[in-house]
Amino acid sequence: MTNNDDRWQHLNPYERRYSLSAMQAYDEIMLRTTDVIQISERYRLSLEEVKRAKNFAFGDGVSSYEFSPSPDMADAWLRMSSGKETPLDEVLLRHEIYESDLVINQGLKQSDAHKLAQEKYPWSDLLVQSKKDN
Repeated sequence: MTNNDDRWQHLNPYERRYSLSAMQAYDEIMLRTTDVIQISERYRLSLEEVKRAKNFAFGDGVSSYEFSPSPDMADAWLRMSSGKETPLDEVLLRHEIYESDLVINQGLKQSDAHKLAQEKYPWSDLLVQSKKDN
């Protein structure tokens, strides 16, 4: 994993200040050492898939693909790693596993991989809908 400060170089000072709590949650996620095992066992996924998705979404992928920190994504991962997941959290997990596979293992551009992952596992659409419903 890259240095935490380096990971956020693509954000301007305003974005860093606005996103501070999400950035801190991403740091907490990357420091966790048992989450990958727990999540892979809970969802019957390979350790490799979950580890790759975690690093893609919260670790090195942040700087490589200039992701902005998402409090909703961080909250979902933290719930999954503590055994308090929701069905929507599993959609995010499968989205990130699929997207990271398309980018890292199959060589697709991240934007194209995201579109395909969103078609198969439409986490952000479902999240918006769940917020409207609540």
